[in-house]
Amino acid sequence: MKKTIIYFTVLFSLLTTAALSQTKTTTKPAAKPAATAKGDALTNKSIIDLHKAGLGDEIILTKIAQSKCAFDLSTDGLIDLKSKGVSADVIKAMMNKSESGTGNSAINTATIKEPVKSNSSGKTGSPSPELMNHVYVYDKSNQSAKPLEKSVAGIRTKQGMFGGSAMLQVDGAKSAVQIAPAETISFVINTGGATLPELTLYKLKSVKNKREVASMKVNSFSGVKTGEDVISLNISKLSEGIFEVTPAKKLEKGEYFFTGKPAAGANSMDAYTFGIE
Repeated sequence: MKKTIIYFTVLFSLLTTAALSQTKTTTKPAAKPAATAKGDALTNKSIIDLHKAGLGDEIILTKIAQSKCAFDLSTDGLIDLKSKGVSADVIKAMMNKSESGTGNSAINTATIKEPVKSNSSGKTGSPSPELMNHVYVYDKSNQSAKPLEKSVAGIRTKQGMFGGSAMLQVDGAKSAVQIAPAETISFVINTGGATLPELTLYKLKSVKNKREVASMKVNSFSGVKTGEDVISLNISKLSEGIFEVTPAKKLEKGEYFFTGKPAAGANSMDAYTFGIE
């Protein structure tokens, strides 16, 4: 009888201990997950700082694609970005990023170096710029093409005592596209199969946060003068609708733009700007 009592006492003790142990296990609060690190989001100021630091559009576009972003794309925000010299391609990528809402922005592929293209014989082919009639700087070493900054050149006249001049002028003292100096710098344009339109390359002067050039001067004594700041171009056809444009002389440090032929009576025209560092 005594053994039976001892047996049940020990058994009861073991069952109670097990029950208490199970209760503690099931009621133990779950461990809080470790906090995840959150990177700082890119803002308008971040983009402006990157631009002021001299980083090219390709680097800034890649940074936008790989980062969380909190851009101010209000009218005032866009105007401020443009006034600080941020290129239209970067601003467009910022807008695409915000529209996607996923953190995976579709970068404008026209601003990224295009892969080397090969024809059926395995030889490297010519680049195929995506934007029609847009001037690109052309790197022959890897068949890549990067677009110049597209701006609007205002057309105005200046009158003097003995004549006047027709001026082309774009905003900003410096283009967002800066090219390293070289003996020969080539450009490429895709006309979509059409013939190459009239194209003129000007060297510009910076005046009060603007870049300008006199496209034509008229003097009462000497008559009409053109071409003082015009740089001659050599043009060759790379493939159907693809033309290579090469300045006939080395481009010195400074600011430049390409323009076409203005329409009759127009007060502005497209200009494709760049600078030589």
